[in-house]
Amino acid sequence: MKKSILKISAIVLLSMQTISCKYLEADEYLHEVNNLNDIWTQRIDIRKAWAACYGHIPNYTDMVNTWPFNTNYDEGHAGRDNYRNLTFAQGKFNADDVLYNFWSHYYRAVRTCNLFLENYKKANDKLLVPGEVEGYAADARFLRAYYYSQMLQLYGPFPIVDKTIDYSNTAALPTNRNTEEECVNFIISELDKCIATLPENEHILAAEAGRPSKEAAMALKATVLLWDASPLVNGNSDYNGFKDSKGRNYFSTTADPDKWRKAAEAAKAVIDLGKFELYTVPANSGYVTVPLGNFPGNDVAWPNGPAGIDPYRSFKGLFSGGKSYWNKEAIWMVNLGNQRANLSVLGFPRNYNNGEGAIMTAMVSGTQKLADAFFMNNGRTIDEEDRALYNDIGISDNGDAFYISGNGKEVHTPIITGFKLSNVNAKVPNRVLNREARFYATMGFIGRGYLQNNGTLYYADYKANALDGFLQSDRPSTRSGYPIVKWVAEDDVSAYGSSDKPYHVLRLAEIYLAYAEALNEFDPANADVLKYLNLVRFRAGLPGYAAASKEITRDRIKQERHVEFAFEGKRYFDSRRWKDAGKSARDNRGNSLGMGGLVYGCNYLATDGSFYDRAVIDGYIFRPKNYFLPIPFQEVANHWGTMTQNPGW
Repeated sequence: MKKSILKISAIVLLSMQTISCKYLEADEYLHEVNNLNDIWTQRIDIRKAWAACYGHIPNYTDMVNTWPFNTNYDEGHAGRDNYRNLTFAQGKFNADDVLYNFWSHYYRAVRTCNLFLENYKKANDKLLVPGEVEGYAADARFLRAYYYSQMLQLYGPFPIVDKTIDYSNTAALPTNRNTEEECVNFIISELDKCIATLPENEHILAAEAGRPSKEAAMALKATVLLWDASPLVNGNSDYNGFKDSKGRNYFSTTADPDKWRKAAEAAKAVIDLGKFELYTVPANSGYVTVPLGNFPGNDVAWPNGPAGIDPYRSFKGLFSGGKSYWNKEAIWMVNLGNQRANLSVLGFPRNYNNGEGAIMTAMVSGTQKLADAFFMNNGRTIDEEDRALYNDIGISDNGDAFYISGNGKEVHTPIITGFKLSNVNAKVPNRVLNREARFYATMGFIGRGYLQNNGTLYYADYKANALDGFLQSDRPSTRSGYPIVKWVAEDDVSAYGSSDKPYHVLRLAEIYLAYAEALNEFDPANADVLKYLNLVRFRAGLPGYAAASKEITRDRIKQERHVEFAFEGKRYFDSRRWKDAGKSARDNRGNSLGMGGLVYGCNYLATDGSFYDRAVIDGYIFRPKNYFLPIPFQEVANHWGTMTQNPGW
């Protein structure tokens, strides 16, 4: 079962509340001691303690109440005004009301892992096979490093707690934050231990899917080093005055270009394993592949070009589940509570299957800024093709020669549209014509058709007061006009999905782009920069880039990451580490270049053709202090050491 270990861990965590506590709370610790001594003698209890280490992985697929970073700011918009992720994006939080308390959550996670690492050697059940409990300990060490890596990127430097707390020694209580360098060095040293002890990917049993591998530890190491090399934390003069009680700077005051080299080498080490490859399926193999766009090189065969593969099905197959659930691009995937439903309902209109998922569909949708970021099918941007291949205004009457035809379900395209049929009212906007394959695999739109469980087709209509549109009620609505269809399969006939949906924490495309980014910063003339950037583009059915300046290539990599990893939880962290999040300027279509400012979508309040107009649907706030989250006030004020709050909070 591909979901056993992580599904079990959620149940176990609830049954083992006595081994988790608030950050440094002594009373709960004293209560724990009475319950811990007996769990190391039986294999079943040891496995429960091991599974509890997994139980703190946030449910990334709950993009409203648990993990807001997948869909906030310049990526997504919430379906109701009272959703917490929307409140977060609007900047309505502070140290007294943090909305999402990951600080305490991750320290509970760290404590659970510490308890296991300190006690696993007590295990003496004869049912344990040699090396079994040591394998569980390697998992716990990886998870602790992973939790700390998330803290590093959300809060910056943190107090390193690598053992359970001895409350009798108040002088040793770890309430002083370590520096960024110390935190990174600790995480990397732990991951190096994991690389030496974790099993290789192919040796993890299917029944324990979700366990980390040696390769996952290597990939996580590469992403941590990429963060550490990035402008936000590598010589950022904005933090020159951010010091601890001893006067030490939390961040380096001068940029170290060698950090890019370390990040590149770590990413290349994963690539050089030769165990992973971008997921692709051949063109016209029992189905009709949509033709590639018109550009030089569209006849060059994969992997030297985009020809010979189906770019839509190659990308869609990574997320839609079914036969492609397991593939060689995945490095570390998780399957969390209600994951299939959480991911599937993002893509379906509210009245699909007579309102099957009514209160869950449209909880989050994509912004116009994200829609604008996808390329045209010739590899150029919408600005480069403005008033040519791209038309920002109006409704389509004729479709295009690629994915949009308008005659219902057709053999030559996987995208269903029916605007040429007399019984279909919902038309499609011109701005969705002639787009790249990843656009159609990721973004839905008004007029897109879905196969229902009774065999009929349903066409989405997001205009106000329509069955799928905005209503003055408690029903969420797709206010931007772009539902998230990334996890919707062609054969899904339920709003909750017809097959399990994977969620990638780490996949090869991220390592390719991380390598290209890091290499571009310290060795921009290296041919590998374009090689690995272009492999991602070729898989998407696009032309490769030619050599350009470091600055131009940097921007190209940023845009590629924006669209390739949409809703995979990368953008919030990328935009901050690049120091782009605080930009206030706008592009020529009104989109903020940062993560604050006006948010655009379709005119969701309109009941007529003006729905298709580009309109302001909200406003997000991102101030300089938002580069890091506030540490909850009680953690700063109520403990024994000197806990420094993040700047601005």
